[in-house]
Amino acid sequence: MLRQCTIIGATILTSCLLFSSQAYADISKGDSALAAGNKTQAIAFYQSQESEILAKIKLAQVYMGFDLDEAEEWIELARKQDNQDPRMHFTRGSIMGQQAANSIFSALSYAGKSLDSFEQAVVLEPSNIAYQLGLLSFYLQAPSIAGGDKDKAKQVAQTISALDPVEGLKANIMVYSALEDKAGLDRLLQEGLAQHSNDPWFLFNAGMIKQNNQEYGQAIGLLSQVPLDAENEEFQQRYFSAQYQIGKTAILAEDFYPVGLAALDNYIANATIGNGMPSIDWATFRKANIVQAMGDKANASQLYKSIQADDDKQLQKALKKALKQLS
Repeated sequence: MLRQCTIIGATILTSCLLFSSQAYADISKGDSALAAGNKTQAIAFYQSQESEILAKIKLAQVYMGFDLDEAEEWIELARKQDNQDPRMHFTRGSIMGQQAANSIFSALSYAGKSLDSFEQAVVLEPSNIAYQLGLLSFYLQAPSIAGGDKDKAKQVAQTISALDPVEGLKANIMVYSALEDKAGLDRLLQEGLAQHSNDPWFLFNAGMIKQNNQEYGQAIGLLSQVPLDAENEEFQQRYFSAQYQIGKTAILAEDFYPVGLAALDNYIANATIGNGMPSIDWATFRKANIVQAMGDKANASQLYKSIQADDDKQLQKALKKALKQLS
């Protein structure tokens, strides 16, 4: 708001400063409401200051979790306001990437917009590792026809390594995973675990890689080491995600059922569901899978019937199949 004020005297300048301060205070209130889980209140606070580009970006980020079309509208408004804002480009890259994944006829168009924004974010703020990782993820995940490029991903990983060796090691693990280079990946994992044995990221991702390689005992061992840090929201989410994956690993392994059941009970009772985390209904479904595998069909049936899957077609399909197997 301050840059839009015309300074014609001390009185007007003072009023501009006060108005700008209030705008950012209200944006901060939106952040607090969102952290408390109140999306409706957060949206109201952000909308009260929608003339600010940061408020538009925040609205796009909130809507990205449940209404991509609305998120796209807000981020395009932010882009029209300032096409040189790296925060806007990074958020736009994420939104357009999700739209591409959910679209059939417009997938390539959305992918192009996603790549352009991730690249612009990096150009505008090359030292920002989060922006570099956004571009890296696009190159690894998108098909080549849509701009995916493993060689460019390697180059980005090298850039990240120069900025921060630890983050660079994580970036290279992502690259080697995508390349399915098992020997190189094992080497990097051993290096990471030797140097950062208490790092939740390394423990979680090493566990997931072992799960993907069907090394289930090692996967559970690594996932079980992910620490709980109640003071750090990101680490807390990583811990509970690991607890969920312990349960899923037990199902895949057709073994370790007591450990898997305890982990899922912990998730259901204590997890605060953050962005990208499985729902409590999914955790309940996994628990029912284990209970069924342990031979308690009556309890498994009761758990399946307690699940609300109205808005999740994938869960609906899995639930229907599980109930049919029980009948």
